[in-house]
Amino acid sequence: MTYQPGWYPDPQDQRRVRWFDGNRWTEHSEAVVARPARPRTMSGGTIALIVVGAIVLLVAMVLVVVAVVALVAGFTDIVQGVVCGEAPHYCA
Repeated sequence: MTYQPGWYPDPQDQRRVRWFDGNRWTEHSEAVVARPARPRTMSGGTIALIVVGAIVLLVAMVLVVVAVVALVAGFTDIVQGVVCGEAPHYCA
């Protein structure tokens, strides 16, 4: 099995890379420098999408609350109509 020439992890020191010429390890080596992680950032479009999504969610929640209140008020009118229709002395 043959390997391509190139920089490979040093078999004797994993903190370094060593040049393999295709046949043998050479004396050329370099220390592996860890690059600092780049902080993740959001684009303006992503932020706008999150804000629009939050507004849509808030509007949907308000609509659900309004619908529940309307249903409860409607049922109250129906119940009052039944009670007042059968026993008018309970209605003021």
